[in-house]
Amino acid sequence: MEGAGRNAQEPQSGNTVISARNLWKSFGNNDVLRDVSLDIRAGEILVLLGPNGAGKSTFLNLVDGTLAPSAGMLLVNGQPVESGQRVGKNSRTPGIQRVFQELSTFPNLTVAENLALTSEHKGAGSRRELVRRARERMKVFPGNRIDVREEVASLSVAERQMVEIARAMTEPDTRVVILDEPTSALSSREADQLADLVMRRAAHGVAVIYVTHKLEEALRLAHRVVVLRDGRLHFDGDAQNLTHDELLSLLGAMVEQHSPVAPMPVGDMSRDILTVDKLSSGRLHEVCIRVSAGEVVGIAGLEGAGQRDFLQAVFSARTRNTGSIHSSTDVAYVSGDRKNEGLLPLWDVEENVAISAAPRFSRAGLVDFRGLKATANDWLSELGLVNRAASPIVNLSGGNQQRALLGRALASEAPLLLLDDPTRGVDVSAKASIYAILDKLKEKDRSAILYSTELAEFRRCDRVYVMARGHVVAELSGADITEERITQASFMNPGHAATAASREAPWARERLSGDASLAKLLSWRSLPAAFLMLAMFALVFWQQPNAFSTFGLELLFQASLPLAFAVIAQMLFILGGDIDLGLGFSIGLANVLAATYLGDSFAVGVLAFAALIAGYAVLALIVELLGVSSVVATLGASFIWLGIGLTIRATPGGSSPEWLSTLIHIKLWPLPLSCYVLAAVALLGLWICQGWSYSIRLRALGQNRRTYISLGFSALAGRVTLYALAGFFAVLSGLLLTAATGAGNVNVAASFTLATIAAVIVGGASFAGGLVSPIGAVMAVIGISLVTTNLTFLGISSEYSTAIGGLILVLTLSFRSLTRSTAS
Repeated sequence: MEGAGRNAQEPQSGNTVISARNLWKSFGNNDVLRDVSLDIRAGEILVLLGPNGAGKSTFLNLVDGTLAPSAGMLLVNGQPVESGQRVGKNSRTPGIQRVFQELSTFPNLTVAENLALTSEHKGAGSRRELVRRARERMKVFPGNRIDVREEVASLSVAERQMVEIARAMTEPDTRVVILDEPTSALSSREADQLADLVMRRAAHGVAVIYVTHKLEEALRLAHRVVVLRDGRLHFDGDAQNLTHDELLSLLGAMVEQHSPVAPMPVGDMSRDILTVDKLSSGRLHEVCIRVSAGEVVGIAGLEGAGQRDFLQAVFSARTRNTGSIHSSTDVAYVSGDRKNEGLLPLWDVEENVAISAAPRFSRAGLVDFRGLKATANDWLSELGLVNRAASPIVNLSGGNQQRALLGRALASEAPLLLLDDPTRGVDVSAKASIYAILDKLKEKDRSAILYSTELAEFRRCDRVYVMARGHVVAELSGADITEERITQASFMNPGHAATAASREAPWARERLSGDASLAKLLSWRSLPAAFLMLAMFALVFWQQPNAFSTFGLELLFQASLPLAFAVIAQMLFILGGDIDLGLGFSIGLANVLAATYLGDSFAVGVLAFAALIAGYAVLALIVELLGVSSVVATLGASFIWLGIGLTIRATPGGSSPEWLSTLIHIKLWPLPLSCYVLAAVALLGLWICQGWSYSIRLRALGQNRRTYISLGFSALAGRVTLYALAGFFAVLSGLLLTAATGAGNVNVAASFTLATIAAVIVGGASFAGGLVSPIGAVMAVIGISLVTTNLTFLGISSEYSTAIGGLILVLTLSFRSLTRSTAS
């Protein structure tokens, strides 16, 4: 039979893994899913099709447990799943792995950590074992060049997609795998590898739900096709004898809409609006490209050949001439990474589109909002999204989000559009509308540069440049623009590049290696902290050489100890993407509690400390469950800590317990105790952030809370853990202050709040969360403490230390920004 040769092997006759019965899902008065009943069997490849907004994502969210149905029942392995069970860390259905259309990898984690995040073995073994397992799992894509020790942020979109697929497809004890547009950024070679993997997993009894808008994939892989339309089950049947035209009919699309369309006549070829002459930058080598008014130019080639680098270089040089790029017009850019580079997630659809047109409707600081709204709605109407104008853009399906971003570019009225895979995740009907809009652009003498992972789309271009290894290796036009010619050119080896490499002198290779080492050093996030600490030590030694004796070091480091524990507390907040503006007063309260109760009533003091840590846990509940900003919550808490401290002890007083004072004066050889404590604090912070089995999750939570929850983890548990640990370190800081000062004073650490924020950021953390460096933070603490010491030695008032700390923070952030720009 024709279908038997075309599709994957026949499925095993497996048991029903998931059974949906009369599922409904409503958001307010909007019924997104209506009375859907469907069985998913072990060992079958079920391809789920439907237009954008048909309810596919909602159905998948019900199946994997991230949403509860409004009505109906879901059975997993024959057992009903109650809505009350699908909460917090258990929200995802066990045995189900999912690859999201919007990639759910965490850029701040390494590839190995991303793969281990959802693994049952995430806490087992050493870092070396973590890396070994990751390499084994990435072998599902033979020949890939992904270094599993690198952060995902350094990978391309296609490589991130490969990591996410490998994470889902290689997880043990998996019964169902959901693949949502898994080849949207993959090359044809990688898509073939995935197809082979899908068929092998199905042959071993794993059920695969495969969502795609690429009908050739559906025909190739499906044992069974399910079509959703308007939230209802429109078709459920055997895929063996279905044809491409029949699928289009089931999807409600007219066949003739999607037949190849010959390119329209090229615009004014004598009027080039963009000329790129021998552009060499990063991965690009002597790229020469021109674009004339009224033409669509394609940039083809294998993934990673330099197409996106080229688009970004052109966008950076818009409306001006910069070296090799000569642009005479404004440029609008539609990014292929809409989640990270395109969407404004807090805004609705209309606002996301309108922002690009705002400069045209602004005069002398006044905005014509009526005209701006009308323009946005005109383009939304053109794209079929006008009825969703007031919807939050994050509530749209991935395809509709892409159309909205295209609408933003169109609304700008820029004569040149840069389109980075504009139909990624878009259904066949939406593709047709996008193609029609491209044709209308040409009629209006507007131009576009198109990069796509689908070779068929280049047939709509007037000319196509094919790139390989950063070089333009071919220029095709007219009848020469075929998938065969593009594929053939994509694998060409730029001869002059290879020849040059073979003639490269040893000293040149050494220079490149040296440049790479320098770049790696400059990219080290803790470099400013290390430089600050060493510079301050050098200044101390220059002024007081005797300071490096055992006694001198003890004096230098003694003041750093309480601040080091405080900085770990602040670091834990920033790790979760939050900030503690009440830290100084909470430490002051711990100081008051220690000086008042620990000496005479030890048990009361311990209970008081436990209550303070519990107060931090309550703050986590307020922030997570009530949605209160951590800035507001901790600022309010600062007044509570201050008020309690003043109630207990209105004026400084009390005393440090004798055992506590004795503890901090223990003598160790050859260095003073403070040196060992600082090292221990740094290593403890490092263990919490990287060595603990829970640390990967904590960093993932801080990077992207929404994705973290979508993977089935409890954001509440993570935030309570971070806040409680921060409270514990605040108590330790207060104890050390008590030992150092010998008394209790709620205002004693008031300056710690800003000092700890500065130290954490200088040490290598990101305000966005998920990225901290405990060792760098402790080095920054030492450097900042020595600033005050040096001012004293120089006879300058220590009051200047706060201003100098602020200057150090500004310089650090400026340095990081500069190194990022240089690297890019």
